[in-house]
Amino acid sequence: MDLIPGTGDTVVGVKLLDCDHREMAEAIMELQEATGLEKDQSHTASLLRKLSHFTLTHFALEEGMMSATRYPGVNLHRLHHQRMMEQLREVVAIHNRGRHAMNREWLGALADWHTMHIDHDDLQYGHWLNRMRQR
Repeated sequence: MDLIPGTGDTVVGVKLLDCDHREMAEAIMELQEATGLEKDQSHTASLLRKLSHFTLTHFALEEGMMSATRYPGVNLHRLHHQRMMEQLREVVAIHNRGRHAMNREWLGALADWHTMHIDHDDLQYGHWLNRMRQR
């Protein structure tokens, strides 16, 4: 089961962001694989830390680009990023406390956050930026 259908097809039209999005999808799929192979909790914790760090770095890049290009939706986009990071931190904290091993439900939520954010918020920015470049 592919948690992120069409990963290669989801593009916002901004090469740097599209590259990051693919890397994030690959990190989520790596978690899926590790869970399917029932890797120990320290392995999935390491993968979650990697995903968290990459996500935080990516969000900073996106917000920086949006501010630099004076994207009118930057404040709402930033709020969405903050909410997603809170949810990701919660998943990491629960996992690190050892209460639950990584499971398909969590992976599905991570994949959904990723895909929905790209398909809605990031795509809007990509369209806006590309329209501004054409002017």
